[in-house]
Amino acid sequence: MINYFEVVVIGLVLCADSFSAAVAMGARPHKFSDSIKFAFSSGGAEALVAFLGAIAGAKVIAQFDYIDHWISFGLLTAVAIHMAYEGYEELSGKHEHEEEKPKEFHSIFKVILVSFATSLDAFAVGVTIGASGKVLTPYIISIGGWAFCSTIVGMSIAKRASDKLGPIFSIIAAIILQSLAVKFLLEGL
Repeated sequence: MINYFEVVVIGLVLCADSFSAAVAMGARPHKFSDSIKFAFSSGGAEALVAFLGAIAGAKVIAQFDYIDHWISFGLLTAVAIHMAYEGYEELSGKHEHEEEKPKEFHSIFKVILVSFATSLDAFAVGVTIGASGKVLTPYIISIGGWAFCSTIVGMSIAKRASDKLGPIFSIIAAIILQSLAVKFLLEGL
């Protein structure tokens, strides 16, 4: 028997990191199509990683558990430093003398990198679901679906805020990503 309440709650809990990353990444000007691409990347990464976790089982997680938090920390820290630097450059006016180029949304590489860095928790949840013998499909749909939706909402919030705050929001976003990195590290230690 499938416990749908459990299915929904697990999806909601895991989407918190996707939401936070979307708020951070949405600091740059973006179109709705960028939000959809990031949402597919984020939801797809969460679902895929949870699925791989379920297949891999407890043996694999035991071998990589000691470094997964360091991987998340390193990836998110690199992105956070880059975003803080961009915000600082805009605030300091270093680009005032250069021809003003409109900022573009993040590269697909950065989007995928952040999507997978924030989805490593889903691997452990997938291992747990797989080891318990529960039906996997509803969990995977919930995890991916909630990550998709929370990314759209986070990007929408960021777009409204970034129109007013500009480079300051880039620095705030970097702090959010760095906080996620530290959270992952502390949880893993």
